Formats: sequence, C-alpha cells, structure tokens
Amino acid sequence: MKEATIHIVDGKADDIHFDGQKGLDIDAFLLVTHRRNVEEGHFLAFGSSDRVGKMLYNFYLNCLRNDYQELGETLEKVARDILDAAQAARGQPWPHLADRVEPVN
Repeated sequence: MKEATIHIVDGKADDIHFDGQKGLDIDAFLLVTHRRNVEEGHFLAFGSSDRVGKMLYNFYLNCLRNDYQELGETLEKVARDILDAAQAARGQPWPHLADRVEPVN
C-alpha cells in the first residue's frame, strides 16, 4: 500500500480508499501518529466512543491471535496505566510503578 485516503462527509467517516481503488464504506476510524524526532503526533478519531473502543479491543485481540506478543503486552501495560489515570482523575491515589508507559504529546 502506498496511499490511503479517508473521506469525511458532514463530520462523519464515510469511506477509505487504498492506492486509488474503489472506496470501502466505514463508520469509524482512529488515526494515531508519532512524528520522527519530535515528541508529538496526531490523534484523530471519528465514530462513536463505543465503536472506537471496540476497535481498540479488537486490535488487542488480533495481537493475541497473530502472536504479536510484545505489542499485546505493551497494550496491556497501557490499559493498566489508563485505569490508574482514570482513578487518579476521580480522586483515588495514583500508584507509582516503575514500568509505567511514558506519555508522548
């Protein structure tokens, strides 16, 4: 694949084209980028929170099915850190763990 194009119509994900081929209908997408040599990137999500959450969960399950063990383990650490951050935001103590995933912008 050389190029992917996502069309957004009226603020909603509409379709995606790969290498100029016919578009495939989509109702959600999640784009996360990390720029080279810079600690920032892009976070762009279209679709319901339920759909995006299911996409992330399915991504994790695919890591397990396809034996991408290292990526699956990293996602597990990220999930724990998300729960810790959520608890801290709700006034519960933040656990200080040595293997916490470091955030990037």
